[in-house]
Amino acid sequence: MNGLAMLAMWSAAAAAIAVVAGWGPLQIWLESHDRLAAWVQAVFSIIAIFAAGAFAMLPIRAVRQDQLSARRESMRSLVTVVATLARLLSLEIAARASRLSNDMNDDARDAFLAGSPFVDIFAAAYAIPLHEQPEEAQVRLVFALQKLVSTAIETHSRIAKELGSSLGDFLVARDPFALVLEGLNHLEANCEKRARELR
Repeated sequence: MNGLAMLAMWSAAAAAIAVVAGWGPLQIWLESHDRLAAWVQAVFSIIAIFAAGAFAMLPIRAVRQDQLSARRESMRSLVTVVATLARLLSLEIAARASRLSNDMNDDARDAFLAGSPFVDIFAAAYAIPLHEQPEEAQVRLVFALQKLVSTAIETHSRIAKELGSSLGDFLVARDPFALVLEGLNHLEANCEKRARELR
């Protein structure tokens, strides 16, 4: 029962008591039986104490519901952030990998090696505090993203170091980012599943 319904119920009970107490014959009968009046007063005092306690619990319950709602919204936001970072990482990997080939020219090589690969996504992924996550599922999502970003950086570094050599040609021919992309697809599916659970 929500707080508004509880308040309406107690208000109706108080109105009914006021109407009954003002009814003439009942009032005369109660005044002629002194001991009964004391018992009625005792019973209604106990009811009033319980009503006051129930009424006092309403704000506490409302605050608790607000806290649970805020926590759920925070978890949903984190899932959205992880899914967005996973998509951004997939896009950057695809952009860099599209320039990879065994016969790539200097422009394609420079484009592949340009800048610090995945550094923004790395910084964002590692800025998410794992120790503050309220549930294990949230921690798993963040940890998976962090591992995938680190693996993408390591893969890029390995290819960059070996470009132009026979090992570099072998790495390029093997679609080096395939496992990272597969992991990102799996992570995005887990994010969608977790978002559905949090609705």
